[in-house]
Amino acid sequence: MIPKFKNRPACEGTDIEAWFPEGFSSVQYPYLKRICAGCPAKSECLAYALEYNVVGIWGGTTASDRENIRRATGIKAKPLFPEWELRRRA
Repeated sequence: MIPKFKNRPACEGTDIEAWFPEGFSSVQYPYLKRICAGCPAKSECLAYALEYNVVGIWGGTTASDRENIRRATGIKAKPLFPEWELRRRA
């Protein structure tokens, strides 16, 4: 599922692999966070990432950051794909 935001994300056109790192690098996070800081779609992006259990950097947050936000606010993340879709793909 690819989200469509009302506002154009600042990350659009950047190297997509930077946003979904295999082994997270604390060196690249400040750079990515700076891109997100002034992004007009940041709040939409973060809301999407809190609603769905996505990986990577979304709305200036890591998966760990989002888990902490969910825990503090009681948000329960939905799977990115419905259960029936996961069974169908298996």
